[in-house]
Amino acid sequence: MSDKDNIETNINKNTQNEETSKKNGKCIKEKREKTSESKKTIEDKNKELNESKKTIEDKDKELNESKKTIEDKDKELNKLKKIIEDKDKELNDYIKLLRSSRAEFDNYKKRTNKEKETTYDDGFGDAIKKILPIVDNFERAVECGPSDETNDSFYEGIKMVLKQTKDCFSSCGVEEISALNEKFDPNVHNAVMHIEDSNYGENEVIEVLQKGYKYKDRILRYSMVKVAN
Repeated sequence: MSDKDNIETNINKNTQNEETSKKNGKCIKEKREKTSESKKTIEDKNKELNESKKTIEDKDKELNESKKTIEDKDKELNKLKKIIEDKDKELNDYIKLLRSSRAEFDNYKKRTNKEKETTYDDGFGDAIKKILPIVDNFERAVECGPSDETNDSFYEGIKMVLKQTKDCFSSCGVEEISALNEKFDPNVHNAVMHIEDSNYGENEVIEVLQKGYKYKDRILRYSMVKVAN
């Protein structure tokens, strides 16, 4: 091979090497650009990741604060429940006390009314007892009055007073105890005489020596009677 051929060969080789170098340089440049883009992408991803981490941390912080708020609210709610339970207990105690006081007051009212009624009845009965002998005397005066039909104004006055007195007794609830021809009752009769007579029944009241009176369920005076058999 001549020198000329060698030179041409070397030139061709150099040219090929230059082209290869250019190609390699271009590839390296492209790889570097891709690497830079990849780095930028990684950096962006890392940035996004860090932002996500920051967001998660903030959310965790908010969640913890919410949990603490809920715990505080639960404590306040438990305190309120305790207060309500105490107030309910206090209210129930007051209701029990009110019911007890009302029952005591009702009993006191009934007892007082009964005592008033008893006091009134006792006083009324005592007053009637003192009037009964006067009524007895009026009845004796009427029984001993004139036998004829003479119009005696004094006698008629006594009869009128006696009738008014008995009407007053009746309107006030004072009753005469039935005795004549009744069977002897020791609860309302007082036997002061006793005879044996077949014309009468057993323990029959045949004569009233003194009339008896009662007021409601009280005996003001027992009937003084004569009893047969």
